[in-house]
Amino acid sequence: MLAAAFRFIRLPIVLIAIWTIGRFSMNLAGVAYSPRSNATFSVVVLTLITSIYYGALSKSVGNFSWLGTAMVGGSIGFVAQVCIFAATIISLAGGLDTYFVNWDAINATEGTAVTWANALPSRATGLVINVVLAAAEACVGRLLAGLAPGSSK
Repeated sequence: MLAAAFRFIRLPIVLIAIWTIGRFSMNLAGVAYSPRSNATFSVVVLTLITSIYYGALSKSVGNFSWLGTAMVGGSIGFVAQVCIFAATIISLAGGLDTYFVNWDAINATEGTAVTWANALPSRATGLVINVVLAAAEACVGRLLAGLAPGSSK
């Protein structure tokens, strides 16, 4: 079932990769971190939206059970969090000032210098919590599936 879930979410995987690269490039391209620019390539918001949409499509298009729907959402969340984790590690290892190592991105106090010691626990926590949230978001999407085109027979 996990392999089927990953086949089903191929488009979200590509979108998450594009968003991660875009977000990674923002500060390197000279766009300072701000509330507006932060929202431009928000991997978390993309995860929320795709989890809801793919949760809504999981029964009618993917033929998934409720457990499968949760697995679809969790898989989307997992891919997103792995991309965020990897981008954070690359940023820290390369000494790169990217949006992934901004104090706000790891929920630290304003002006805190982001280091391995404060970034990795934050990212590891996100890896667990956001996978569970994405699974729940997919289930909400499945509850709303009746609003999707072609769902009424």
